Amino acid sequence: MFYQIAISGLSYNSLHWYESPECISIGERVLVSYKGRKTVGYVVGYSEHSPGESLGTIVERLDFASFLEDWRVRALLRTAEKHGGGYGKYFDLCFPPRFDDYYVLYVESLSPLLNFERITFQEFKKIPNYKDYIQNGLVRIYKDFSVKTPKPREEYYVTLKVSPASIRSVRLSSAQSRVVNYLLLNDGVSLSEVLEMTEVSRDVIVQLKNKGIILLSKETVLRNVQGNGVQLSQEQINSVEAIKTSKGHTLLMGPTGSGKTEVYLEVMKNYLSIGRVLYLVPEVSLTEQTLARIKRKFPELSVSTYHSYLTDAKRVEVWARAVRGEIDVLVGPRSAAFVPLKNLKLVIVDEEHDESYHNNSEPSYWLHTLLENFPVKVVYGSATPSLKHYYLARQVGSMDFAMLTKRYNVELPQVQVVDMKREKRVSNSISKTLYEEIKRTIEEGKSVLVFTRRKGFSRVQCAVCGYVLKCHQCDVSLVYHSDSEILKCHVCGYQTKLMSSCPRCGSTMFIDKGTGTEKIERELKLLFPGRVIGRLDAEVADEPEKIKQVFERLREGKVDILVGTKMITKGLDVYRIGLVGVVDVDALVSYPDVNAPLRTFQLLVQVVGRSGRNEKGTAVIQTYNPEHPLITYAQLQDVDSYYEAELKLRRALKYPPFSEMVELIYANSNKETAFETAEVAVSKIEKVLSIDEEVLGPTEPPIPKMMNKYRYQIIVKSLDARKIIRLSEELKRDFPGDWQVRVIEI
Repeated sequence: MFYQIAISGLSYNSLHWYESPECISIGERVLVSYKGRKTVGYVVGYSEHSPGESLGTIVERLDFASFLEDWRVRALLRTAEKHGGGYGKYFDLCFPPRFDDYYVLYVESLSPLLNFERITFQEFKKIPNYKDYIQNGLVRIYKDFSVKTPKPREEYYVTLKVSPASIRSVRLSSAQSRVVNYLLLNDGVSLSEVLEMTEVSRDVIVQLKNKGIILLSKETVLRNVQGNGVQLSQEQINSVEAIKTSKGHTLLMGPTGSGKTEVYLEVMKNYLSIGRVLYLVPEVSLTEQTLARIKRKFPELSVSTYHSYLTDAKRVEVWARAVRGEIDVLVGPRSAAFVPLKNLKLVIVDEEHDESYHNNSEPSYWLHTLLENFPVKVVYGSATPSLKHYYLARQVGSMDFAMLTKRYNVELPQVQVVDMKREKRVSNSISKTLYEEIKRTIEEGKSVLVFTRRKGFSRVQCAVCGYVLKCHQCDVSLVYHSDSEILKCHVCGYQTKLMSSCPRCGSTMFIDKGTGTEKIERELKLLFPGRVIGRLDAEVADEPEKIKQVFERLREGKVDILVGTKMITKGLDVYRIGLVGVVDVDALVSYPDVNAPLRTFQLLVQVVGRSGRNEKGTAVIQTYNPEHPLITYAQLQDVDSYYEAELKLRRALKYPPFSEMVELIYANSNKETAFETAEVAVSKIEKVLSIDEEVLGPTEPPIPKMMNKYRYQIIVKSLDARKIIRLSEELKRDFPGDWQVRVIEI
């Protein structure tokens, strides 16, 4: 038998034939010899007849079973064909790191003629002609997925004994606070769950019990967390029915706070009776609040999470439980979609517009392409959906559609637009209007979110000649971080100390007026002395636990004003927020990218929607372009009108979704070589284009130099991105080097 193999780690799409006398399943991992070295491969096809050239014989089967259903194999292949990057790399994503280090392959005798009952595969390979026993069906080979667990002890349940308000007056350690914060979201849960999710010792539980803060009992206590027994509105009921009766994938659209999560949960109830559910969120930081809501809705089910911040051992454990069918609902970011969850029937994609569903490193893909090939129900939900899905649902009709038109029991926020060309300021970054709204909001006992697009403090510029300090490896400005008094490159990570004089003219350097998170945080501390000002960006929250702690303090009312970047726009559900301020948005609008205006509009609507989740809130947008249509539509929170206008413009320009667009970037340490290679690529691309297709470039991208390499960009507007991807794979082989190929999705 001949088997078609996708080679692990190969950076371009290529399949190879190998021979084996054994019967091997589609999706199985095997060991093959490729270019003189043994490597992992994945079986994606087979033929009884010789397909022509074969690279040899399969060296060994690794699992003697396939963990990937045939439909999942087809979905992975189609995703690779659309986005490129190597078939094998997509299959690699389906297995956790160090997968083989945690489980043992065993051989079980099926014949009384063999002198063993069960041995490891490594021991079995020492038997002469061991492959004959396999081919003759005398043994069964399997991976041992049993997890060693201690003897089960009597289960206890943990419940808060005191009110959230009274907890504030009690001094707690950080470990004790983690337990209390978890119980605020998940009251009446098992002790084993609390220990696992908070990663504390049993001593911490005993301490809280002795303080009278928690109750330990042998029976679960009725949960009293807000959100139980939510009465669905008629709109929500209609949306649930529309999704349940639809035949294809469905887009659920509705304003922030309209109750899309309740619709998801109600739909899940129907599908959990026949199978399992995958619930995707854009960020790891959102998994905990999502887990809490699902557990409150389905306390009897097994709910777990999978993401890259788990230890290797934990990821393998969750993966194995998912494969065995021991997890009913799996929650996680895009990596969770590759876990082969057994008997999958429903996929929920929350905040489906978010850029986090795009993977920008190899293999570069849009997760929705994979999900589009899943033969199960997929529900995409957002207040600002991807333009492609909006177009398919509202204009083409090839995607089912459900709509929520208003917030659940509360009005949309009132949005003010401040013209910074005319407005008085109380500091470099804060207008008088925003200052007064912040003051009013915190005096009412509510919290404030302040959004800015950049982390750090500001750029550093010469006061005399205007020279701006740039990274010596990348053609971007260095950013000053006042907390550490260093300059950082946010592209390559280069750091250096702040210098006092200009390297060009020797004059005094000064910190340019900017709107980084650190700078705004400092200004707010001066404007509101005595108030608690928090900050959330990649510098202070480099792991989910830190992000969770910031959000918990915000929920508890321990933060008056939180300054942050995009992190604060994503699915944050905090009822205390009464005001959202947008300080710096203009540079996002003018960024040289076809999707920049759309992304900026989505961001504005999302961040504004964080305000007033319990009662009507307020938002203030500071801008130098108040007349820009994007700002106007965002102020009105009129998603339909903006999307219709954007589609009209894109149709005229033949931009996606009316064409497919591929970006190719070639980089080389020699600038001339980089440009010449890009020119050759353009000439090759032009030969395969039709009269309705177009290639633009080569030109320098927004960041022309990165990591000491010069970069040139090519944009192709095509009727079929797969054709350009196939050509890009040839270019990678003909011109080895630093290629980045990305299908521009919307």
